[in-house]
Amino acid sequence: MRKVWNITVNGTNHTITYKSGFSPKVSVDGQMQKVKSQNWFIVMVDYPILIEDTEVRVVVVGAKADLAINGVYQSNGSAYQPLHKIPIFTSVFIGLSVLGGYFLSGIFGLLAGVLFSVLYVKLALAQKNGAVIAAFIGCTLLQIVLLFVVGGMLFALN
Repeated sequence: MRKVWNITVNGTNHTITYKSGFSPKVSVDGQMQKVKSQNWFIVMVDYPILIEDTEVRVVVVGAKADLAINGVYQSNGSAYQPLHKIPIFTSVFIGLSVLGGYFLSGIFGLLAGVLFSVLYVKLALAQKNGAVIAAFIGCTLLQIVLLFVVGGMLFALN
């Protein structure tokens, strides 16, 4: 995925580019910088850029990249929420959902864990901690159902 934003700061045009991949990169006016995800299981990038007196942040959660300028997301006008303020239990839920899902029901459980993990982050950024816990319980129940469905299919094949 590649996302490009053209912004104007104090009358000067700037191009900011985000490139996903094994090592994600952010480019400001052609100068490339490697960025690091804040989580092992899903992409979570919050990269600050200071252009003159304007604070610009490239924020990526999963496959969605957005640009925040002076505390406002450009895509929807909502207030910027720092990714480092996500509660610790959200990161624990992400690890449990991804690894636990894989060991419980294989690749389908892993995929469910990754998809729900993106939801955990979005809910945590909206400060809906109860919804994060409910989503984790739902993900765990789905992975248990997948265990029986996939296990039953494998048993039927033998």
